[in-house]
Amino acid sequence: MPEGGARPNGSALTDRQRVAWLRLIRSDNVGPATFRDLINHSGSAEAALDLLPELFSRGGASCTIRIASKEDAERELELLNVCARGSSASGTRTIRRP
Repeated sequence: MPEGGARPNGSALTDRQRVAWLRLIRSDNVGPATFRDLINHSGSAEAALDLLPELFSRGGASCTIRIASKEDAERELELLNVCARGSSASGTRTIRRP
């Protein structure tokens, strides 16, 4: 399976795939259905990210698409990890503002 591709049966994503998936879903004009279509069409989130500018311009867009940065995705995942580590034994989570 290509790096960053869809994972059957709920198997875990690598860190690299997780960042690529988050970047794709956080990019302009990419909702759940488009996300799924892009993954299915290109085989991976990384390949879909590479295709986005071309697909966007082919669709008649007159401006440049904003693709979420790797740094923003990594920061968001780190915040989620911090929150998960802050979970108590009772199952509640403490959310800290950066």
